[in-house]
Amino acid sequence: MVFLVSRSHVFSPNSVQRDEAIYKAVLRELKEQGEEVCCISENDLIADPSMLLEADSYGAPKVISMGRDVRTLRILERSEAMGFTVYNAPSALLAGNRIHIDAVMDEVGLGMKTLGTTTDVANIEKEIGYPLWIKTAETSTQHIDDVRFIDTRENLLKALSSFGSKPGNEWILCEHIVGDLIKFYGVEGTGFFFWMYPTQKSDFSKYGKEKHNGKPHGYRFSEEILKESLDEAAEALGMYIYGGDAVVRPDGSIVVVDFNDFPSFASCCRTAAEAIVARVLNA
Repeated sequence: MVFLVSRSHVFSPNSVQRDEAIYKAVLRELKEQGEEVCCISENDLIADPSMLLEADSYGAPKVISMGRDVRTLRILERSEAMGFTVYNAPSALLAGNRIHIDAVMDEVGLGMKTLGTTTDVANIEKEIGYPLWIKTAETSTQHIDDVRFIDTRENLLKALSSFGSKPGNEWILCEHIVGDLIKFYGVEGTGFFFWMYPTQKSDFSKYGKEKHNGKPHGYRFSEEILKESLDEAAEALGMYIYGGDAVVRPDGSIVVVDFNDFPSFASCCRTAAEAIVARVLNA
């Protein structure tokens, strides 16, 4: 038995249909593999946790979850304690934020210069400089202002005031990397890996932030090494089904600027679903 948990629309800003597409593709692949599947919406699971927590009669079931609500993750943690295997690991999503993820990226050689939550403008300008990015420390953005491009002190002060006005809010500041922006998708432990230049596609942009890197120059890089490094990071983070954005510098070195659990896998939905199901069923 495989339980398939969908994502609440609040965690799919401008991407509801895309997230639904990969969900349906995974469901279709599971059924083609002859698996018994129970579909659960994230909102329904929060309302009635027994949908999972009273399902241990199925032996050692597996859960493929796109859920991101903290309440969902707590329920999934409890199901793990009961013998369920969950992808991605709920403990990873609960513990992970951009600060933690960036530290792991440093370890695998894909990190960039960052600063944690601070309002010390002088130190920000000294350590990072302009232009820079300020982002919520939460890994899933829900609003366009959760990630901001900053090119002047005036804009920095406004952003810091806005981020600091939210009680308990944490943020991260990072340098703007000059180079070719690429979007990547992968499933750790499989041969699946896909990347593309998002600025060459005019049909979709979640927030339009890609424009700051401009058109790609086609800088050469090792796709194999990038995949190996990302898989290493994914395993360390417990986020086996992943995606994100990276920048390829002119010398071919790469910096990961965003890393997400269970993305929509746009442009590679079918092959991604096949890899996800293979990873889960063959583990």
